[in-house]
Amino acid sequence: MSAICGILGCRPGADSDVGAMLDALADYGAGRAEWSDGPVSLGRRCRLDAGGSALPEQPASAQQPGAIQLHRCREAGLTLAADARLDDREALRGALSCREADVADGELILRAYRRWGRDCPSHLLGDYAFALWDARRHTLFCARDHIGAKPFYYARTGERFVFASAVPAVLAAPGVSGQLDEAFVAAHLTRIASSSTTRTFFAAVRKLPPGHALTATREGRLRVERHWRPENAPRARPTSDDACAEECLDLCTKAVRDRLRGAGPVATHLSGGLDSSGVSALAARELRRQGQAPPLAFTWLPALGGRTPKAEHAPEYALVDAVGQQEELRTLYCAPSSDDMLAVLRRDGALPDMAQAHLNEEAVQRRAEEMGVRVLLSGWGGDEGVSFNGFRGYPEQLLITGRWLRLLAHARSRRDRPLKYLARIALLLAHPHLHRAVSRWRRGKEPDRRRWLIAPAFRREVKPLRLGTFREVGARRTQLRLLRDGHLSKRMEGWAASGARRGIEYRYPLLDRRLLEFVLGLPPEQFRHDKRGRWLMHRAFDPVLPEVCWNQVKTDPARVEALIDAFAEALPTVRREIAARAAPPPRARYVDMSRLLERLDADRFRADPQLSPVLNALQLLDFQIQPEGCGGNSGGEPV
Repeated sequence: MSAICGILGCRPGADSDVGAMLDALADYGAGRAEWSDGPVSLGRRCRLDAGGSALPEQPASAQQPGAIQLHRCREAGLTLAADARLDDREALRGALSCREADVADGELILRAYRRWGRDCPSHLLGDYAFALWDARRHTLFCARDHIGAKPFYYARTGERFVFASAVPAVLAAPGVSGQLDEAFVAAHLTRIASSSTTRTFFAAVRKLPPGHALTATREGRLRVERHWRPENAPRARPTSDDACAEECLDLCTKAVRDRLRGAGPVATHLSGGLDSSGVSALAARELRRQGQAPPLAFTWLPALGGRTPKAEHAPEYALVDAVGQQEELRTLYCAPSSDDMLAVLRRDGALPDMAQAHLNEEAVQRRAEEMGVRVLLSGWGGDEGVSFNGFRGYPEQLLITGRWLRLLAHARSRRDRPLKYLARIALLLAHPHLHRAVSRWRRGKEPDRRRWLIAPAFRREVKPLRLGTFREVGARRTQLRLLRDGHLSKRMEGWAASGARRGIEYRYPLLDRRLLEFVLGLPPEQFRHDKRGRWLMHRAFDPVLPEVCWNQVKTDPARVEALIDAFAEALPTVRREIAARAAPPPRARYVDMSRLLERLDADRFRADPQLSPVLNALQLLDFQIQPEGCGGNSGGEPV
């Protein structure tokens, strides 16, 4: 686990000191390295082992306790700052004619650049974000992995180009403004999901999109280009269901095995769903094969304490228990408390560790830190890849291609009234969000504009950034849209930032590039079969998971109920802290404060738990009582 930062001066005499940026990355460890040469400075922070020595990912030359170094090739004029964990290293070493088995991942990236130049990311598998200074070409070459597991933020001012693994480090660089991107703020306050592959809450700070590379020159020119194109994944050859399932399981096993390399104490998420259950089972078997204990398993469910779960909650607990017992896992139940809610809400919501999923994850991270966990495997991303349900995009394709009899049969298999189902699909094609408005109107809910807590004056003043994505026609196109719309990287960026504070690195086996490219080459029939979705995952993991897993539905009422209760319990404290302030909270001009205070009534929230509007508004506010003479950061002022 590490973080990187750097500055490239674009004008003579521009300050390129990265000291303040490295200070802002203190969460990532005590190990610190800094290198500079003329207009460019690079920095890196990482954790050290118990003896104060650099972890194995460091260059072999880093021998002194507490000292780390950047990877360099002096003869070629190359210096690299990287946060990287490469997969399939044996094949990469063979392609690079590298005989050293214990060569660091950063050294392999350097050799790959020398061999393939700017095309090197196409040859790298794994999770990475790096910046490489090429002194001979006077360019800074940066790249981010195919799916965005490793964050990369940057800003360009008149005098310099700056980058870092975390937003606060970019804001700490000289000349980078902390002014908010008000169009993005407006979108955040009027959308359930406000993910973007390029934008952040700060107008000056951008993200390098997943699967992209960036080249910066001393003259201030930037060139951003894609290096991973999932739409180019080759179509799979016709094969039997059994052969397809066998190859899928083999790729999943390799993905888990690669993500256990160099890991400290390991844990997994375990919700009882197919994705987390499959990852947990494969991790347990691989660790046992290596002579190690199975991983800890963390679940968002509340502990029962010997009580019998409610009837509607029993299936969730049965799924978790079945996997845990089969693989001899120690399962830790980590439902959030009101204190966990307050801990999350009191952070600056403009930073990327405030995704809604973190409300559940705070309790997991706190307990994982107590248990000494250093790597947490997650099944995040399975729904977009190997466990894609096969139905999203499929009905629309049948409708527009005139295969109406099959569409009617599909509607009947889902127990829908055919005409109603056809009308709903037509509405989705005409306008992807119209059916939601109709559903709310039929249920008597308040109009959409009144759900959200954006200040009326601000809403009239600023047009929200368009962040929504339209439904695609066809299973493959739907998968491609889900992979590129930004919601996957948003959660990974959030967990990377929040996990860093507790020394926890997240890894995502089901987003392995080899696995995704295999999945994207399959025909739609591999994902749905008769009335059953997620067909490929079912067949592939049939030898791995207990039978009870095949009977699940994708609902988790026990988790949701625990989350709503904890959030409601925290609201009175939030209300008191806002009311006790001598002045309105920073950024209050963006939020309808009177309506927000009304929503902070616990009983009202439990009766109508509209989590997203309240959470999105509170995320934006620094509502804590400020010490006398210590004002908060205004949305329009530099940080």
